[in-house]
Amino acid sequence: MDDLKSRVAYLKGLTEGLGFNDDSREGKLFRHIIDVIDELAESVMVLQEDVEDLVDYTEAIDEDLNDLEDDYYDLEDDEFDEDEEGVFSIECPDCHELVYIDDEMLEDDDVVEILCPNCQRVVFVNDHEDFSDDYDFVEDKESEEAEL
Repeated sequence: MDDLKSRVAYLKGLTEGLGFNDDSREGKLFRHIIDVIDELAESVMVLQEDVEDLVDYTEAIDEDLNDLEDDYYDLEDDEFDEDEEGVFSIECPDCHELVYIDDEMLEDDDVVEILCPNCQRVVFVNDHEDFSDDYDFVEDKESEEAEL
């Protein structure tokens, strides 16, 4: 960015060296154009410094987050064993992320919705409604005769 400021200083020197009179119309025009360019160069320098500070801060946050993930999330996605009893996976139809579901998650009596951790779409709904309401089951003749 110092290069930008030096180029503006060169333009100022060039206009002075060419002998433009500040009282003439051309002299006023060049002086104002160069002043605007100088202010823009200063603003760009400030913005560049702010961006560099934000990049440094974001990298520090990312490193801290990685440390927290290493400390608190022992299992990686690759460490899930689908052959393990009671664990199965579902692929999210939107982002194709594999979502691992444990049978213990589904033992609740309420309706359970499992969300994709990547896109937050519902990938599994566990309805514990009584299916006998939806279907007419025919009882065995032996059980009907026993009731009589």
